[in-house]
Amino acid sequence: MRIRPAPTVAATVLVFALLAVPAYAAKGAYWGTYVEPAPGQSPLGALTSFESKIDRRFHVYRFYRPIDNGDMGSSVADAMRRRGQPVYLNITSQFRGRCVAWRRVTAGRYDRRFHVIARAVRAYRYRVYFSWNHEMENTCRTGTAAEYRASYKHIRHIFTRERVTNARWVVVFAASYFKEHSLSVRHFLPRRYDLIGVDGYNRAREWRTPAQIFGAAHRFAAKRGSRLFIGEIGCEERPSDATAKAAWIGEAAGTFRRWNVAAVLWTNSPTAGGDYRADSSQSALDAYRSAGAMGFFGR
Repeated sequence: MRIRPAPTVAATVLVFALLAVPAYAAKGAYWGTYVEPAPGQSPLGALTSFESKIDRRFHVYRFYRPIDNGDMGSSVADAMRRRGQPVYLNITSQFRGRCVAWRRVTAGRYDRRFHVIARAVRAYRYRVYFSWNHEMENTCRTGTAAEYRASYKHIRHIFTRERVTNARWVVVFAASYFKEHSLSVRHFLPRRYDLIGVDGYNRAREWRTPAQIFGAAHRFAAKRGSRLFIGEIGCEERPSDATAKAAWIGEAAGTFRRWNVAAVLWTNSPTAGGDYRADSSQSALDAYRSAGAMGFFGR
């Protein structure tokens, strides 16, 4: 004869079973990118071509725009919206090619432009991870930490007036600042935000593990109850070791899974500083495919 547990016992067992499930199991992370188009290639063509190469689609695409070009008009944004996927939109404190003072933003000098941006975010319908002047400690730093926070608050008020409900507010710093200038990070941090973000790269001349690059940011975010949003990440090839980049990509994916990050947006582009493309070698591409196939990054 099978004996059924009493309701209270069953409930207790269920609670412990739920607690035993890893925190990331019901969430997972968004797998995102920015893909640099080859000469003569369109941004959408670059994205879909790369997706064919890695045998999967990305969840998020990254856009960096100035104040005067933030309406999200692009074939890639249209494609991501058709897929029902989020995008990451950063607006830098830049107008007509020049950095502008944060106090002028707060004073309302660019309100008309920000209303256009807010309406574009609302019209996207799906989630938009929105950041204001990412890496503000280095990029278009046009005022004090207090002035940055005031400009951030002013932009949020505009989004509220436009009834934008699909934005997730991300405050993004360079990885080095969490480790070397943590006091500055705390000064710049707005009172209200949804996620703490970080940008970091592994360079051949200064080889570091993913934990060494992003660990301080992870601890900073976790202490404040935030999942970490990795807005930029890339790795160069290591001339002395043809398999080092592949191993690094695999290690990064495993580390981010353990940390339960919210999103990882890889930079797939060559730069003056190094080639961060995932297909810079066959071994790197294979590791990237394997990382993207992990259940945690399946959403």
